[in-house]
Amino acid sequence: MTLEQEQKQEQEQEHAALRESVAAFFSTGADWGRLTGELGLTALAIGEDHGGFGASLVEVGIVLEEAGAALLHSPLLSTTVAALALDPDLPAAASLLPALAAGDLIGAVALDGSCTARPDGDGFVLDGSFAHVLDAESAGVVIVSDGTALYAVTDPDIRPQPTLDQTRGQGTLVLWQAPGRLVARDAARAQDLLHAALAAESVGVARASLRVTVEHLRTREQFGVPLATFQALRHRVADLHVHLEQAVSSVWYALRAAGTSEFATAAPLAKLIATEAAWTVTRASIQLLGGIGFTWEHDAHRFLKRATANRLLAGDPVALRRLLLSRAGL
Repeated sequence: MTLEQEQKQEQEQEHAALRESVAAFFSTGADWGRLTGELGLTALAIGEDHGGFGASLVEVGIVLEEAGAALLHSPLLSTTVAALALDPDLPAAASLLPALAAGDLIGAVALDGSCTARPDGDGFVLDGSFAHVLDAESAGVVIVSDGTALYAVTDPDIRPQPTLDQTRGQGTLVLWQAPGRLVARDAARAQDLLHAALAAESVGVARASLRVTVEHLRTREQFGVPLATFQALRHRVADLHVHLEQAVSSVWYALRAAGTSEFATAAPLAKLIATEAAWTVTRASIQLLGGIGFTWEHDAHRFLKRATANRLLAGDPVALRRLLLSRAGL
């Protein structure tokens, strides 16, 4: 075995161990204090100079995939994206990173909306509004885009917003002469990070939904035999598995492309494929589960709602296709 093969094998073992420990942790219904204190998941992708572990986007993707599978009800995704979007070379950004790493500060990102920023002394004054901001109500800082740069707003005016997905809150951010500090000069990168994060989470949603469905088909009997023995149902599950594998491939390619020129195309493409796959799988799962799939007590509707919300957040399929065509110069 060559040195490169040994390193690859060691990395795969580390990733498997991370996945196993995070999945077990999420299965206990861990609250924010345990999530940040025991495993330090908010510190994962933050540099060591700012109190983090300096992990890559691949490790972040593993955590977010398991969070999606567990339908985690916490601001982990939004805080992670907020931290990743910051430029640590800017003083205002560097001052936020230690608190984000420790979990003492919850972050959110407001990227799809209208905003103007004008200089005001050492900072900026922001005017605008953003709808469907993930975890906005619990955020202590919102990273806002004016289409070019990113600004930190630490006293956000948030209006509660009812949503289809009750497992994760959204809000409307209203900016009226709000003070902000410059924290990054590349707003497009923040959008790509959000796309990659939602894509990874959606893979987890689809995988968990399909697993529950397959278990049901294997155990539920009809005419004295398991439902899984019926060819028509086996074909449907096989098609869903193909959708899931396509999503997995696109997501992990995008995560590994972070930091390269390909990321700008790979991230929205992964978001498009993964969220469409999750939406397809979770809709079909409700039907394949039969009567129990339509009950309020079963998780099937929660998987569908998370998949639907992720599909529409940060650009619906039409918007993503237009973005991809634009970036491809077509």
